[in-house]
Amino acid sequence: MSWTEGFLVQDFSLDPRLRSLAIAQDWKNLDQVMATLVAPGGDLWNVLTPLATFTRIEHMLALRDAADPEQEDGIWHDDGSRVLAFSLSLNYFGLPQGGELAIRPKGGEARLLGPFEPGKLIIFRTGTAGFEHRTLRVTAGLRLVCAGWCS
Repeated sequence: MSWTEGFLVQDFSLDPRLRSLAIAQDWKNLDQVMATLVAPGGDLWNVLTPLATFTRIEHMLALRDAADPEQEDGIWHDDGSRVLAFSLSLNYFGLPQGGELAIRPKGGEARLLGPFEPGKLIIFRTGTAGFEHRTLRVTAGLRLVCAGWCS
């Protein structure tokens, strides 16, 4: 796993509040805690700024549930003009089956990453660096991540 392949995987120390918020499915407060981490000066901001030049981070919580009959593999995409993206595992429900993040140079061979224990951070190149990605469907369990984009 290397930056030349378009991604890095590293440990990220999680705020202990995240576990209880995720288990309680308190999405509003979980999202608020994540917003402090991606804000300028926040812990995630500080991890990402040495890797690329950007002025803001957008984020969202992404929950995939194997019980959702409409769930399917995501489509290949490159996030347009964004320079960097990340996926922070919040899999406090146990590791799902499936739900891997696939990353590849545009049109090239894909690498499958995950699923991961809580606190694993995947940082990956995207649109401006010629990489694309997608998330595969979850076949058993739940997959919870905070996904984000730097622009």
